[in-house]
Amino acid sequence: MKTIYAVTMWSGGMPAKKWQTLEKPELLPQGTGIRFVSRETKLTVEVIGSVSVEEFQSGKDEIEAIRDRFEDEEPGAPRPSRPREDGNAIDRLF
Repeated sequence: MKTIYAVTMWSGGMPAKKWQTLEKPELLPQGTGIRFVSRETKLTVEVIGSVSVEEFQSGKDEIEAIRDRFEDEEPGAPRPSRPREDGNAIDRLF
């Protein structure tokens, strides 16, 4: 089992930016935000303001499905082609 945390920064009641981390985010000393290491960039991120953290515990296949769903929800993120099981690349339509 692995644990993955999905961090969402909120603005005006809408999700503004999303990250994933493998370590539990820590509360900043001022108590106004959190600090964590981004799974994608391996850089430390500090978020101040409205933030939510979701914890998922799962096997590798389920975590990859969560990651794919999570990445699809990012506003304005380019959608890369994903290889099919037969090795051909296909473009996402939606």
